[in-house]
Amino acid sequence: MSDQKIMGKFELTPSVSIIIAGVLVAAAIIFANQHPSAPVVAQQGGQVAPAVDAHVPGPSSSDFIVGSPTAPLVLVEYSDFQCPFCSMIYPTLKRITSESNGSIAWVMREYPLYQIHPNALPSANAAECIADQLGNDAFWKFADTIFADQSKMSDTYYAQIAQTLGANVTAYKACVSSQKFASKITQQTNDAQASGGNGTPFTVVINTKTGKQYPISGALPYEQIMAVINQAK
Repeated sequence: MSDQKIMGKFELTPSVSIIIAGVLVAAAIIFANQHPSAPVVAQQGGQVAPAVDAHVPGPSSSDFIVGSPTAPLVLVEYSDFQCPFCSMIYPTLKRITSESNGSIAWVMREYPLYQIHPNALPSANAAECIADQLGNDAFWKFADTIFADQSKMSDTYYAQIAQTLGANVTAYKACVSSQKFASKITQQTNDAQASGGNGTPFTVVINTKTGKQYPISGALPYEQIMAVINQAK
């Protein structure tokens, strides 16, 4: 099977959404003029498209990871804490990593779609500042909490999570206010977009032995993600 990028349930960036909307409207007008009685239906998900060359950075010491960075396969996910599709894929990637017995690791990076998700950037900053004090495990506990119920997202809630996890709240708030991790978040967003990630979640399966990368766009079901993983092996 040839290399491919698979599109699932996917939150598009605003610029891409505008372009796609324009193309769809134009196509719909032409189609309707040629076939006046035919309904125009927009379909989403399950699409397969040719792969772009993914070249996201491999795991590094600045990453938050489940498993080992030297695992044979690494799932590098670019995520937005407010994206509903990111909350859908989160338990799937957790299951895949858990079932792999150490052969698959999972890295989560920041890709906040702040133009359409007002809580995306504040939550990304909160996660980074909590991890800055408490480390890798605290980042994943924050992610667990947020994706369990995105309706609670707010600055107050992030501070409550920080306190519950054991962070110094004063230091946490100072970190958030200073936007200490703004450049990191921007760089990770740019890395995703440079490899064809036009929305979230965007996950790249990296074979650490061959260096080949297999991009997945969207919140695909377990079986489809495993098919890409098996291809990457």
